[in-house]
Order: sequence, then structure tokens, then C-alpha cells
Amino acid sequence: MKKTTLFLLTAALLLGLTACTNSTDETSPEKGKRTIEFRVTNFQQVSLDEVTRATAATNLAHLDMAVYDAETNALVCKTQMGKDDEGYGSFSATLDYGTYNVVLLGYDGKYTADMSKPTDIGFDQNYVPNFFYKTLALTVSATSENTQNVVLKRGVAAFRLKHEGYIPTTLKTISVTGTGGGYRFNALTGFATQTAERVANLDMSSVLGKTSFTLTTYTFLPSEEATMNFVIRATDTANKELQTRTFNDVPMKINQMSIYSGQFFDSGNQTLGFSLTLESDEWDEENQTF
Repeated sequence: MKKTTLFLLTAALLLGLTACTNSTDETSPEKGKRTIEFRVTNFQQVSLDEVTRATAATNLAHLDMAVYDAETNALVCKTQMGKDDEGYGSFSATLDYGTYNVVLLGYDGKYTADMSKPTDIGFDQNYVPNFFYKTLALTVSATSENTQNVVLKRGVAAFRLKHEGYIPTTLKTISVTGTGGGYRFNALTGFATQTAERVANLDMSSVLGKTSFTLTTYTFLPSEEATMNFVIRATDTANKELQTRTFNDVPMKINQMSIYSGQFFDSGNQTLGFSLTLESDEWDEENQTF
């Protein structure tokens, strides 16, 4: 079974380092300042895929840190890194004495997070990746604690469709339309900023000639648990509909994957049905036949 994914970070308060800073006065006697260094010591991600979850682990594509003023939510500074960047996983920020919210993200995919506001984090094209985060309430003072150990936790729920059987030779695209979730994230609450319909269009040309495929879509939720509706529509090279299926009242939960397994395309000689399996980091399972 899949082990809980842990992202352990050590935050050490150090003097004399330079990085993103919210003041040009380095020696302010009235307020003072400290430099905080965040070091990511473990940022491996274990796949949720039921076949590889026990063995597969890869480095996340992105690790980000942003510091916000605790009273105004104004962005003080940010650092966003890709896994090929020098010093990947090490962050520092020189801050005046005061109170802040620090948001750390880890995620996959080709897009970089928009972290302008802690209450409205998102990605281009309404993309939602496999996404982990931690929000820290930080007080910077002469007596600030030297070290903090932090665990990033998954901030998304997942819907997965697993098809076995006939695949039309003219299949080109499958669109996944989800309602009841969101694509912008509030790091202060841990939930979606608001619910909004999201459409993902997937090029399926790579599955031609095969007899199975798996589609996975991630979403932010408005609460720890919610129900969502998904409409899956397959089209051919002429944009003609090949098959549409609707999955209503899908049980969704943060850090849980709802998997529908069955035959998506009607070959004309088989009764269609989908079974639902719920998988989470705790690996509680519930099976239901529709």
C-alpha cells in the first residue's frame, strides 16, 4: 500500500544571509531583521497509481515559497524553483521583525503557480496539478525559534477513469468537464477559492491500437469532502462525438482518489458498468457498483 507522502523541511533562522528582502535598510535598530532559511530535506512524491504506488518515487517538478504580510496579505517576497535549478529546495528570506504567513508549495506539471495572493493561488489554463502545500504563521523577532520541521500535505482530490476494452480507431480527444470543485486555491483555508466549472481537453492519439487507458484529473475542493459531477466526452478527428458518459454525485475528498473502472466505449456486445473504488493515503477503500 502507498506510504504517506512526507515533505520534511527545516527552517533555520540565520544571520547574515541575503535573499529576497522587504527592506533596503539592513541595519534598522528600531525594528531589526532576521534571515530565515528553509531547506527542503525530503521532497519525494510517491505515485497514487495503484500499480506503482509501492515503488515509484520521483522528484516534484516545482518547489515554491512565498512570504506574505500577515495583516494585509501583501506579497513580501517569493522564490520559485524547478528541479533542475541550482540549489533546488533551499529558500531564504530576509524579513523585518513582524508577523507573516509563509506558503510552501510542491507540485508537478509544466505550469508555474501564480502566488500573487495567498487566498487565490492558481495556474495558467485553469490547470490543477498533483499539489502539496504548507502554510506557516511566522513571527520574526530577536527571540524567534531557530528550527521548525514542516510536513507538506496534499491539497487536491482526484478523479480517475480507467477504461478496458474497445477503443475506436478514430478517437482523437476526450474532454473532462467537472463541476462542484475549483481551480484556484486559498492557502489560508486549504480549500478552493470558489467553485467553478473546469474543462480539460486530452489528446488521446497515443492510445490508438490499445485496449485500455487511464485518465486522471485533480481538483481543489470547497471543503474537506464534496460531491462533484463529471461529464466525459470523446470525439473523433472531425470533432464528431463518439461517446459521452456522465458521472453524477461522485464522492470527492482531499487526499483521496475516486476511481471509476469499466468500459467507456460501447462495442455493442457487452453490458456497460462501472465500479467505484476510493483510495487515499490511509488506503481506506469503499467499493460500489453502478
